[in-house]
Amino acid sequence: MTLLCAFMLTLTARAVGEPSEKPELVPGVALSQGITEITGVAISPLLGVSAVGAYKYWKAPTDHRPLLPWYCQPWAWGTGAVLLSLCFLKDSLGVTLPGILKKPFDMVELLESKASALVASAAFVPLVIREMAPHEKVQVPTAMLNGLGSIDVSAWWLLVPVGIVAFLAVWLCSHAINVLIILSPFSSVDALLKLMRTGTLIGLGLIYLVAPWLAAALCGLIILAALWLAPAAMRLMIFGSRYAFDVLLPWRGRKHATPESPHVFTFGKLSGIPSRTGGRLVKLADGSTVFRYRRGLVLDERSVPIPDGARHVEKGLLSPSLLLREEGQSDSKKVLLFLPRYRGCEDHIVEALELNGVRDHALSRGFKAAREWLGEMMRRGKASVTGV
Repeated sequence: MTLLCAFMLTLTARAVGEPSEKPELVPGVALSQGITEITGVAISPLLGVSAVGAYKYWKAPTDHRPLLPWYCQPWAWGTGAVLLSLCFLKDSLGVTLPGILKKPFDMVELLESKASALVASAAFVPLVIREMAPHEKVQVPTAMLNGLGSIDVSAWWLLVPVGIVAFLAVWLCSHAINVLIILSPFSSVDALLKLMRTGTLIGLGLIYLVAPWLAAALCGLIILAALWLAPAAMRLMIFGSRYAFDVLLPWRGRKHATPESPHVFTFGKLSGIPSRTGGRLVKLADGSTVFRYRRGLVLDERSVPIPDGARHVEKGLLSPSLLLREEGQSDSKKVLLFLPRYRGCEDHIVEALELNGVRDHALSRGFKAAREWLGEMMRRGKASVTGV
């Protein structure tokens, strides 16, 4: 945690707009620094915003501190430091605990990541862009009464949207790690995913200290890869958000549950539909069962038939899922994942959609078998003692 804070303070030292006795950075170095800052903060928004606020408060004169923006006030970056410490403590202790016990805290961190990313994109990226291009002007062609002309526009207005898009793309991919953590039942996998993200952040800082241009080139590759993965990361983010809300606010989820047309997400590709696409499982008037969804969440509604075969609803630790065994196959595969609000509604779903039945989760079957075995052993022991 100390290394991460030191890295963020180093990268953001010039991005806060404070006067400095050092000469201004040459354009190439300023550009490399800005790209690295945007990428680094996108990977961990709460850490970036807290570091910027704390540094600006520390560098400002005492009489100017009350006039600083709200995120530079001690209550704001101090709260961020406390949250970061709690996350560090959770991750440190969570390795020794079963994954299911720390999932609610992981879901809280998932929601926190969204809030901190919103603040960072609005309060941090524009400052970095201003440092990258403080005085540059761009000529924009315009139509005038006497013909074509042009006006000078600050490059800041053109670069800010580009910076925000790059920030959001990298953040979406980083945020996908939080979603994978809440889906993983193993604490060791959670720790490995966090280690990968932290290692990327520290690696960028070390490379920047050695060669700023190399760090900028690496960040450029990260941004291009993030733009390519952004659609999949967006679907994963939507799924993770709805999943977390149902677990943290179960009463709200049960209030909106509709077992006759349940909310589901694709688990893997279904008839060419990407994984984690959200929709509903609906039974049509002709008796067929389809997955109904909207393209891009707001475009036209489409229906994809569920392949024929044995369809069972499997109970899960947090949410049920739909198992499908197609004709000619011996094993069932998971094709749809229900929201946690439908936990306990498996029988209603099977009845409403006329499916083939309900199955226990593999882990639940193991617990059930162990409980039955222990109960049988206890009964036998009691009978033998009574007989004596």
